[in-house]
Amino acid sequence: MRTEAESLLPLIPTLLAVADTEHITEAAHRLGVPQPTVSRQLARASAILGVPVIERRGRGIALTAAGRALMPFLERAARDVEAGLDAMSEQDARTRGRISVSFQNTVGEGVLPLLIRRFLADHPAVTFALDQGARARCLDRLEDGRADLAFVSLGDEHGPDTSFGLFEERLVAVVPANHRLAGRRVLDLVETADEPYVVMEHGYGMRSVCETLWAEAGMAPTIAFEGQDFHTVRGLVGAGLGVSVLPPSNGSAGVLPTVDIALNDRAARRRIGVVWPARPMPAPAVAFRDMVVRRGPAIVGR
Repeated sequence: MRTEAESLLPLIPTLLAVADTEHITEAAHRLGVPQPTVSRQLARASAILGVPVIERRGRGIALTAAGRALMPFLERAARDVEAGLDAMSEQDARTRGRISVSFQNTVGEGVLPLLIRRFLADHPAVTFALDQGARARCLDRLEDGRADLAFVSLGDEHGPDTSFGLFEERLVAVVPANHRLAGRRVLDLVETADEPYVVMEHGYGMRSVCETLWAEAGMAPTIAFEGQDFHTVRGLVGAGLGVSVLPPSNGSAGVLPTVDIALNDRAARRRIGVVWPARPMPAPAVAFRDMVVRRGPAIVGR
């Protein structure tokens, strides 16, 4: 950096205030310093530059030709510094703060923890507020501002502007181990039309998926039991109290074993992803959302 430039940097606020007001007293008032301080700094600027930057004009002052030539560059420098401060503040906000996340129960077993772990590796000062529950609850919290992001099964209402699909999974028919269909490798959902069903309660994403599948198959099955998590639903099926449609088992056998059977129905699938509001979000939530969109599928291994 040239010596003149280095010496001029502390004087930029004074030069800009004088150029804007064309009055030393008003410039001093704007800067919150005594008038003699402004006069001394103007004299120092002229000494550094080797030419005067102001001249007397009547009872006031005006920029000289040299001053007018210099001023646009000083204004640009000031804007660049302000932009730099804004960028710094935004980056600091991204590395601190709190992110509120709502999520369906099934996402909390592996998907969300993996995403949070990866994010905290780069943003260790960020904290998370987690709330789990039914899909409808998650989306309600997102809509009313209590959640920054929601990890749920995506529906047709979720477009690319406010959601991102992490992965898609096929759904299966779940029957007791001794059920008449337990030996089948694949079946049509309509083959279970006369069976009692064990399903998730209303408000959970899988309940909506099941009702859509039943409607497409022309079914109106008897609902024997309703549950609030997949483990309970599988347990009730394993006890011989009905059949269900669920995501595939993770391989761990329950106390009451069940059998997963592939479904021919092309609609027997669900998309899991993240949803965010159309409103502006806090910087940490934006950073987390962006990481999920860029790297989420690789992180969760889907």
